[in-house]
Amino acid sequence: MSETAANPAGPPRQVSDDDTGRLDGVSKGRLFAILAIIVMFSEVVPLQYAMISAAVPKIAPSFPSAGEGISWMIVILGLTGGAVSPLIGKLSDLYGKKRMLLACSVAFLAGTVLCATTSTWSLFLVGRALQAVAFGMTAIVYGLIRDLMPRKFVPVAIGVSATGLGLSAALAPVLGGVLTDHYSWRSLFWFLAIFMLVAIPLLIAFVPETKLRVQQKLDYVGAVVLGIGLAMILLYISQGENWGWGKPTAWGYAVGGVAVLGVWVLWEKRQSDPLIDLKLLTAPKVAAVLAIAFLANMIIGIQNYLTSYMAQTPKAGDLHNQVMSGAAAAQGVPPEQIPAALPSMAAMFHWNDSLDYALGFSMLAMALHLALWQSIGSMVSGPLAGAWGQKSGLRRPMMAGMSLLALGMVMYVFLHNNWQVMLICGIVYGLGFGMYYAAAPNLMIEAVPQEQQGIASSMLVVAQSFGASVGVAFLSPIFTRNEFEFSVLNPATGTTITNPIPQVYTENAYVQGFWLALVAGLIGLAIAIVMKHGRTKATGGIGHLDDAPSGEATKEAVSA
Repeated sequence: MSETAANPAGPPRQVSDDDTGRLDGVSKGRLFAILAIIVMFSEVVPLQYAMISAAVPKIAPSFPSAGEGISWMIVILGLTGGAVSPLIGKLSDLYGKKRMLLACSVAFLAGTVLCATTSTWSLFLVGRALQAVAFGMTAIVYGLIRDLMPRKFVPVAIGVSATGLGLSAALAPVLGGVLTDHYSWRSLFWFLAIFMLVAIPLLIAFVPETKLRVQQKLDYVGAVVLGIGLAMILLYISQGENWGWGKPTAWGYAVGGVAVLGVWVLWEKRQSDPLIDLKLLTAPKVAAVLAIAFLANMIIGIQNYLTSYMAQTPKAGDLHNQVMSGAAAAQGVPPEQIPAALPSMAAMFHWNDSLDYALGFSMLAMALHLALWQSIGSMVSGPLAGAWGQKSGLRRPMMAGMSLLALGMVMYVFLHNNWQVMLICGIVYGLGFGMYYAAAPNLMIEAVPQEQQGIASSMLVVAQSFGASVGVAFLSPIFTRNEFEFSVLNPATGTTITNPIPQVYTENAYVQGFWLALVAGLIGLAIAIVMKHGRTKATGGIGHLDDAPSGEATKEAVSA
């Protein structure tokens, strides 16, 4: 069994399955053990998002010098991850995927330990930047599975890797809630460090290295220029609301980023060994998957952001009492007399929304009531989507995934006034999440030759990162227009003073946000419906040969 692929550095060369070190003929027990170890590394990005992003309010007091810039601890992940992922993916194609996975793991571990121990804001950001290499690890995992797993196991294995073994899905929300509610936020980073200290030796001892090596020089200039262009655009998307979208000092980053990417395209066209084969990147198969990935992750970014805020916003009565108690304290009312004063003060306050959506959950309560069950749905649907793709093509599970994501958004619009209906919405969304995340990398595997797997998967990671960032950025003006406010009547002067409450928003903000996500879902579904890719059974990595020009590729029979 063999696969022939065009080598962008020269004439096409024959690449056999044996060249990659494929584990045909080994026991299922060993295959499952190796897959489980590999999947541990695909869990790193969702683990740190699930555990650390929600803990930002607890981390902020430890770095008072950061001020409003505390959001940079999240922004820097997307910036650095988006910039370095293409380089990491290409290096894995050139020098070995296990080797690069190990290098990224060590960098992530160093960054995690730095974050756990430092009290200096600048060093903390350095640690977070080192942690961002985990984005590239995701791309490497897809390539390692493609190279090592028997063809017939690849689609399901990708589905498992995409949705995880339950560590990030089931464990992270609960564990993150327990650690932040009962211990210092630093315990989150220590957990991630211990996780990596367990995973690295397992990788070294039990996972073989892929034998595939692409014979070409690394385009360092192209990698740097691409990284700068992507980082500038992501910076504008992430910080545009804070800086002012229309200010030259803000949109200059976007214009500059686009210009840099234009220079990068011109550079790549002149290289005999380009970082990315531009013809491959713009091919309909690849472009369709990247477009859907962008839109699907807009939904994912919006849903995660909105449901986290809804769950942790205090219930109306509790918030009213907090505000009025603060007002009473400011007027000099003794603390022990404040509860008795609240009923008489209530008539002076007017609120611009009922906050019926607010659940008042702690992080742990949110995990147990919502996140856990949503994630279990994705864990189930991911492997099933891979198996479905083997029988009828990957386009159908992609269509189903986008349909479920869109349906979930519609349900959130109308069903969000108690945790029970939010739970149902979350399960529907989770099923769509799992199907999308299983279908997208599998479709990319079917679309590109194995010599391009690392760089192609890294571009999928970049598209997903851009989508999530854009989705959250679109929410900023919606939130700005829908702040939750209270008005206080001064009986002595007859004047009314209106004040917004930070980080609390009206129900209309969330409804508009979910409508926005629905639009993204419907566009993504439309692309999935019309795309030609994924209409035949998933092959585990040789589907791209169907479209290869005569003389460049010969499709061989695939063993069962």
